[in-house]
Amino acid sequence: MLLARVKGLVVASRKLESLAGYTFRMIQAVDAGGRSLGEPLVAVDLVASRDGDLVMYIDAREAPKALPGGYGAIDACIVGLVDSAT
Repeated sequence: MLLARVKGLVVASRKLESLAGYTFRMIQAVDAGGRSLGEPLVAVDLVASRDGDLVMYIDAREAPKALPGGYGAIDACIVGLVDSAT
């Protein structure tokens, strides 16, 4: 799993039927020190995160596995809210 900071909400009025009902967030990957890594990305939010939250996410082929049914056209998925990281 990776760490990211939630940067905002992504609204998509039209999307695949398999993605209906999911919330999408813009996240910025960060290292353990909180420094930004790479470009921001869009992730499905399964944990009701909010702007500014530090979250755990998975990406690539593992991301769809977090969805009910284990399938979806997604690149990243938020799977946890981080209380602390030391």
